[in-house]
Amino acid sequence: MSYNRVPGGEKNNKSGSKWTKDEIIKVYHLYKALNGVGLHENNASIQKLAAELGRTVRSTEAQALMFRNLDREGNYTFGNMTKLSRTVWSEFEKDLVHSSEDSI
Repeated sequence: MSYNRVPGGEKNNKSGSKWTKDEIIKVYHLYKALNGVGLHENNASIQKLAAELGRTVRSTEAQALMFRNLDREGNYTFGNMTKLSRTVWSEFEKDLVHSSEDSI
């Protein structure tokens, strides 16, 4: 799948609309599947998920980058991090901690 950046930014029918929790969860799972590596607009997995969600590639990439920043230090320097991203991160990471404690 080839991606060409649109001058001025790509737009679609969901541009400007809030992300749903289900959409954010799908981005979280992609982030984990990629192990936080290759989070770029040219990544075919990000392009595929963007198409599946009806979102732009760049906005899907930005959501994945929010998770990378939560994973690293919790700061997102590209603007406002959504509360929903923080909520999903907390819910899933708490589950990971509990499941790893159970296996000890």
